[in-house]
Amino acid sequence: MVNYTVADLLQTTAASLAFALFLLPTGYLVGAASDCFGFRQRSASEKLLFSAAFSVAVVPIIAVLAGRFLSYTGALIIFLILLLVAAAHAIRKLPSFRFSQVERSTAIVAAMMLAWFVLVLLSTADLQFGNRLYVSYLTYDHAIRVPFVEAATRSVPPLNPFYGLEKVLLRYFYYWYVVCALPAKIFGLSARSCFNASTLWSCLALASLLPLFLKHFFGERVNLRRKSVIAIALLAVTGLDLIPYGILCACYHKFVPDMEWWDTSQVTSWLGSLLWVPHHVASMIACMAGLLMISTIEEEMEPRRRAWAVAIAGAAFASAAGLSLYVTFTFALFAILWSVGALMQKKLKSFFSYAVAGAISLLLSWPFLSDLLPKHAAGAAGTASSVASQFAFFAIRDNQYITLLLMKAGIESPLALTLLKLPALLLNFLLEFGFFAVIALIMWRRDRTAAKPLGRQRQMARTLFIVCLLAMSFLQSNATGSNDLGFRGILVVQFVLLLWAAPIVDEFFFAAPSVRSSRWTKITLAATMLLGMAATAWQLMALRVYLPLADSGKIVRSERFLGSPTGYASRTYCMRELYSRLDRLTTPAVRVQYNPVRDEVLLAQLYSTRQEVGGDQSCGSGFGGDGQKCREVLPYFAVLFNRPEIVRTWDVNSLCDAYSISVLVATDADPVWQDPASWVWQRSALVSTPEARAVTCGSTPKALAPR
Repeated sequence: MVNYTVADLLQTTAASLAFALFLLPTGYLVGAASDCFGFRQRSASEKLLFSAAFSVAVVPIIAVLAGRFLSYTGALIIFLILLLVAAAHAIRKLPSFRFSQVERSTAIVAAMMLAWFVLVLLSTADLQFGNRLYVSYLTYDHAIRVPFVEAATRSVPPLNPFYGLEKVLLRYFYYWYVVCALPAKIFGLSARSCFNASTLWSCLALASLLPLFLKHFFGERVNLRRKSVIAIALLAVTGLDLIPYGILCACYHKFVPDMEWWDTSQVTSWLGSLLWVPHHVASMIACMAGLLMISTIEEEMEPRRRAWAVAIAGAAFASAAGLSLYVTFTFALFAILWSVGALMQKKLKSFFSYAVAGAISLLLSWPFLSDLLPKHAAGAAGTASSVASQFAFFAIRDNQYITLLLMKAGIESPLALTLLKLPALLLNFLLEFGFFAVIALIMWRRDRTAAKPLGRQRQMARTLFIVCLLAMSFLQSNATGSNDLGFRGILVVQFVLLLWAAPIVDEFFFAAPSVRSSRWTKITLAATMLLGMAATAWQLMALRVYLPLADSGKIVRSERFLGSPTGYASRTYCMRELYSRLDRLTTPAVRVQYNPVRDEVLLAQLYSTRQEVGGDQSCGSGFGGDGQKCREVLPYFAVLFNRPEIVRTWDVNSLCDAYSISVLVATDADPVWQDPASWVWQRSALVSTPEARAVTCGSTPKALAPR
C-alpha cells in the first residue's frame, strides 16, 4: 500500500531538485553575457544569488513564448541548451572549492533555506494515518492552482481545466504554472509536487534578491553579509496580526484557520504569501529585478550596458505581467510616474531607456494580453464574474471588523463611517505592518532630518513605497470576489520595508557600542519583531493542524470544502487513492466528471489530473468560458449526482457522449450513491474504493487505453 505522506515528501524533494535545471542556468547566462554589476568578476556566491533571482525574472517569459510558438519539446530543448552552455561556462570559471572557505554568513543562509525546505515539505504534504488522510488548509487555494499546472503540461497557453464545454484559453496569469510544468513534463513528476516545490524556489529567489539590492541598489558595503542575513531572517516577521486574530477567535468562539483572515484586505506575511501564492511573489521578484536593472541607467552611460539593462528589464517586466497582473499593475503606477519625472527633469536618455524597456515588455507580453481581449473570452461577457467585477476602482481600504466596532459604538451615518475610514486605515496598517510600521516611521524621521539630499536609488525606493502604498490604500479590486489587488500589490511595499529594515536592525542590535540608539525605539523594535515572529509561527502551525484538530472534535469546523462534518479524513484518502489509480488506467485525453455542486469539489480538483466539463458550480467560467452556457448545462450534472429518482430514467451514455465524458466519479456523499439502482452501481467500476467509485460512461470509451 502506498504511503501518501512519503510519496509527497519524495516527489516534492525531486521536483525541488529538478527546478535547479531551469531556475539557475538562465539567470547565470544573463549575468555572464551582460556582465551587469561586474558579474564575471564576482564571487561564486554572488553569481549564485544573481542566477536564482534573475532566472525567476526571465525564465517565465522564455518558457511561455517557447511553449506557445515552438511546443513543449522546443521549450525543453532551449532550456537544455541553456543548461549545457551555463554548465560549460561555470565549470571553466569555477575555482577550487573547499568547505573550510565557506563564509559563516553563507552557512547561516544555507541553514535557513534548508529549514524553509523542510517547512515546505511539512506544510504541503498530505498526512496519512492508516486509511485517514489530512490535507493542509492550503488546499483551499492549491486545489485551484494545481489543475492550472496540470493544464499547462497539456498545452501553452493552457486551457481552462474546469470548463470543458468547449476549448477555452485560461484567462488568468498562468506563467508560473508553465514554469512549474517544465519539470513535470521532463521528469514525469506530479503537477502538485512541482507547484509545492515552486514555493521553495520563489523563496530562494526572494532571498537571493535581498543581498543584491542591499549592495547594488542601496550601496551597502559595511557589514553587508550580516545585513543580508538579517534581511532574509526578517522574512519570518509579520505584523501584529496575532492581537486582532486572538480577539476575533475569542469573540466568535472559534478557531480561524488562517491568521490573516481577521482583515478583509490583508497584508499577508511573507511566509504566508510564499505558501499560498508563490506566483505573486515571483511577479514581485521579476518587477524588482527589472527595477534593479533600470536603476543602473544614467544619462552618461556606455551604450552596450544601457542596451543590456533595458533588454533584461523589459523581459523581467514581461514575465511579471504573466505571473501576476495585480503586482505588475501596482509597480507600473510607480514606473510611469518615475518615467514622467525623468522626462520633466529633461533626462531624455533615461526616459527613452525606460520607454524602450516598457515597449519590450509590451511586445513580449502581447500574445498573453491579446488572449485577455473579449474576442478570446468565448462569451465571457455572460459570466457571472464579469457582470459587476472590476479590476481596479477607487475605494478606501477598510476592515470590516473595525467598521463593525464603529457601528456598535453608535456611528451609523454613511458619511461619518467613510470619513472615519482614514484614521481606521492608519490603525489597520499599524496592526498589519507592526515591526515594519516602526521601520517606516524611523525612515521617515531620518529622511526629514537628513543633512544632504537622498541619492537617486534611495529616492527611487521612497517613491516606490509612497506610490504603491497610496495605490493600495485607495484602489481596490473585486474581480475574484476579494480585494486581490490590495492583497498582492502590497507585496511591493513590503519588499521596500524589508530592505529598509535590515540596516536599521543591524544598527540597533549588532552595531558597535559606540553607536548610540534610542532605548525605547530599540525596545519597540524588539517587541514588535518577536510578536511578528510569533504570529508567523502560529499561522504556519494553524494551517497544518486545523484539520486534524477538527477531525478529532477538539474544535468546531468552520470550512466546508472537505464535505460532511464526519468521516472526511477517510473519504479524502479514498478520493486520492481513486484518482491515483484512475491516472494509471486512463490517458490525459480522458474527461472526468465528478459532482460539481457538492462541498468536496475542491478535493476532486486537487487530485484529478484530467479535464473536467464542469469543474464547479460555474464551470470555472471566471477563468475563461461562457457563464451562460454553463448555467444551461450544469443543472443536468447536478441532477446526475443529486437526484437519483430522476436520473434513473435517463440515458446516461447519451449525456456523456454529448460532452465527451469517459468517466464519472461518485462518493458516498453524493445522493446517487445511496440508490442501488443508480448508475453508480449499475455500471462496471473502473476504480472502486469504500467511499468513492469511478465508472465508465459513454458508448465508445476509446480513451481508456492504459498509458
